[in-house]
Amino acid sequence: MKLTPQEILTQQFKLRGKGFDKEEVTSFLMQVSERLENEILEKDQLKKKVGKLNEVLSKYEKKESLLKETLIAAQKFSQELKSNAEKEVELMIKEAEIKGEEIVKRAVTREQELREEVRNLKFKRQEMENDIINMLDSLKELIESYRKGDEEFDKVEYLSK
Repeated sequence: MKLTPQEILTQQFKLRGKGFDKEEVTSFLMQVSERLENEILEKDQLKKKVGKLNEVLSKYEKKESLLKETLIAAQKFSQELKSNAEKEVELMIKEAEIKGEEIVKRAVTREQELREEVRNLKFKRQEMENDIINMLDSLKELIESYRKGDEEFDKVEYLSK
């Protein structure tokens, strides 16, 4: 049964026999009525305050949810960046390894070419040396034949005198 302050003030009681002091009962009922009215006002104020606090709480819960979503998105983005960076580094390493292998292959090929060229040059030098030796031998023979010719000429001239 809900009582309002007004119902308490207007409540009438039957008198029987000696009964209670009417003024004392009325005074008490007024105190109860005032107290109930204060309690009702305080209850209404507390309800309003709870409503406002619930609104604030709801705003904070929404902010918290948004922060959690943002944090999760940032973590995913961070992991994606890290993963992409790792993949990029792996790709760069593989490219560097391939380029390194190509450089080594070219160096080996160039070395072989140079060795072949050196062999060819040594062979040509040997041929030239042999040609020069043969030429010198031929010149020596030619000079010796001239000398013999001169000696024979000198003999013929000596005999003719």
